[in-house]
Amino acid sequence: MRAGDRILMLFDNTNRDYVSRLHSGASRQAGTMGVKIQMENLHNTGREAREAISEEGIGGVILTAPLSDDRHLMLQIEKLGIPFARIAPMLDPGRGITIVMDEYEAVLTVTRLLLEAGHRKVGIIRGPRSHLSSMRRYNGFTAALGSKGAKLDPSLVVEGDYTRESGMEVSAKLLAAEPTAVFASNDAMAAGFVDAARRAGKSVPQSLSIVGFDDDPIAKSMTPPLTSVRQPLEEMGAKSCELLAKCIAGKGDAKGHAEIPFELAERSSVAPPPA
Repeated sequence: MRAGDRILMLFDNTNRDYVSRLHSGASRQAGTMGVKIQMENLHNTGREAREAISEEGIGGVILTAPLSDDRHLMLQIEKLGIPFARIAPMLDPGRGITIVMDEYEAVLTVTRLLLEAGHRKVGIIRGPRSHLSSMRRYNGFTAALGSKGAKLDPSLVVEGDYTRESGMEVSAKLLAAEPTAVFASNDAMAAGFVDAARRAGKSVPQSLSIVGFDDDPIAKSMTPPLTSVRQPLEEMGAKSCELLAKCIAGKGDAKGHAEIPFELAERSSVAPPPA
């Protein structure tokens, strides 16, 4: 990279843990490589993405979900001739540097954990439809049900916006359908569901089992601790910075790709359905 150039890491996300963990990994990697990195969350600043990428001294851009699938934004970056990396894209493989985790397989795995415990009336708190990752996770969930001969009941499907508050708000409808277990598309919404279930007089995992996604710090501090898919966000942030910095320096591929494996963090939020 030229002296003074920096990498811009762009977010448009309400999930503070998601933003923090990705930025932490990228910042740590930037420090080891002597690279400057700037983070901006458009959700907080209200700026247009084109303003941010057009600033003087931007040598490369890291796009995080859902911006990583924004074709208009990618076209703007390409017109500026700036290399870019995309974290967790769902569209256009081979466009820019891509860093992924198999979200479909991860949700398939964690949902099967519920099914293998004996649950068949399993609900889902899906993420917003504007996030393509939400659809990928939903598809993994339905595939897991099908693999065990379980049917998807539409009354057991609700949608939040990846915040704890939304998880609590949609839980009344979900609880009315009387699931014995729930997959929440992220840990924040899982926490909101547990809050609502407790207020309704239901205990986890005695009355209800629940699993989440991300393995954010909240998963470990919940009562009981939450079983969750560990999305390796720090590693994904670090790898995006590493591959992009090498590309900018002429030592890497502008269409590089890396897949980071997920882990299942099993804790105390799953039990067999009540008799």
